[in-house]
Amino acid sequence: MNIAIPLFNDCILPHFSTSPEILIVLVEKNKVYSVSKLNVVALSGLERRKKIVSLGVDTILCGGIDEVSREWFRLKGVRIIENIMGDAMDALNDFLGREKNKDLIKKRFAEDKIKQT
Repeated sequence: MNIAIPLFNDCILPHFSTSPEILIVLVEKNKVYSVSKLNVVALSGLERRKKIVSLGVDTILCGGIDEVSREWFRLKGVRIIENIMGDAMDALNDFLGREKNKDLIKKRFAEDKIKQT
């Protein structure tokens, strides 16, 4: 499973289309094995959608999403989970339903922040 989460700092942004960054989380065999940030500030809505699909994302966790994007992703087979708020790592952990991945996710998220500085 590949998950995308629109971010503002460490929180899920209330609306998908206004996100400056997308957190991309790759999960295989019930384990998180990759967490990275994708800067999407310069991309149009269509370019964002295409980029997310090109990365193999099959699930998006977000606060809300516009109808055009929702339908576009639906036609591409991407599941949208809306009304998700708060800290992205907490929401991801809740979605995955596993406490054991929380420390690994936070560690990789922190490492990514260091790389970007």
